[in-house]
Amino acid sequence: MFEKDPLLNLDKSPHSPHNIIPNLIKKEKAYILDVGCNTGMIGKEIIKKKAAIVDGIDINKEALKKASEAYRKVFQRDLSRDKIEIEEEKYDYIIYSDILEHLPRPDQILRDMKRYLKGDGRAIISLPNVARLEIRVGLLFGNFDYKPGILSEDHLRFFTKKSAIEMIEKCGYGVVGIVPTGFGHRFGMLTTLTAFQFVYVCKKSL
Repeated sequence: MFEKDPLLNLDKSPHSPHNIIPNLIKKEKAYILDVGCNTGMIGKEIIKKKAAIVDGIDINKEALKKASEAYRKVFQRDLSRDKIEIEEEKYDYIIYSDILEHLPRPDQILRDMKRYLKGDGRAIISLPNVARLEIRVGLLFGNFDYKPGILSEDHLRFFTKKSAIEMIEKCGYGVVGIVPTGFGHRFGMLTTLTAFQFVYVCKKSL
């Protein structure tokens, strides 16, 4: 059994980026690298919809065995410690779905992995939204209680929409699109208060 964050359950959660990211892949038969792929839930969905060629990176050997059922190649790496080295290849898309918040230096990973992204490629990054209204209200009353979801005990870093964009830009990317998850899209300018997560579509900066 692999522990799942409630926000990431493809079958049950309306808030999961797993339902959004496959639709952000615009190129058929694209070459994709899934960073922090776990069992390959997102990649398998993309392969099904877009006939993509997907490789994956994760630390969990057992999870990678499951991912390898559909992925072309898998690499066992410790994203929190290693300077990531994989076979030299350029990808159309590099996906960071619900992984960067678990790492002590997410900025370092974004910088290191940029060399594997094609010049016209896209990085797709999903991050929980710590500025969601319920968390702000909790802070007003002095509460910051860890629980599954945005305030998971496994999260080492927390991001607002603004701080996420700042990190992404400092790492040499430009944000070309942002999609709120959950019911955030229904509230227009209030998405920073209502979104569970934001999915950022990014290109390399010049």
